[in-house]
Amino acid sequence: MARTPFWLKLVSVTASAPEPILVAESVRKVYRSGGEEVVALHGLDLTVPHGELLAVMGPSGSGKTTLLNCVSGLDEIDAGRVLVDGLSIHELSDKERTNHRAREMGFIFQAFNLIPVFTITENVELPLLLAGVHERDARVCARETPTRVGLGHRLDRRPPELSG
Repeated sequence: MARTPFWLKLVSVTASAPEPILVAESVRKVYRSGGEEVVALHGLDLTVPHGELLAVMGPSGSGKTTLLNCVSGLDEIDAGRVLVDGLSIHELSDKERTNHRAREMGFIFQAFNLIPVFTITENVELPLLLAGVHERDARVCARETPTRVGLGHRLDRRPPELSG
């Protein structure tokens, strides 16, 4: 049975959800460099219901990137737990976490790494093809997804032709 990607669940509205899409409980992350410790997350608790749109904002050094890295399983946490759609991310193997990120998660970054000679559609389609999505399905998704975020009228433009 195919699972709906995490990011689609996050932005879609559902009438009732049995459990939140994201739960972080008492998450702690400490970076160590040469004898110095920097506590990036100290006992973070966060619950995001299905259908909720979440923007992570704050000043430089406040832990935004660390939060995203811990939620996605890119970084290990030092304490606590993270559940994404009921799945305990940090109990997965490295390979399972990598597959989960590739198939279930998506982030919108302030600075992005798009291929400048590709159109918006091609930039969305490429990682889908690399993940093994059938070409026809990847093409449909690559046209629908930018439309959902207000870029439907710019599907054939290249990144340098966009602003912001």
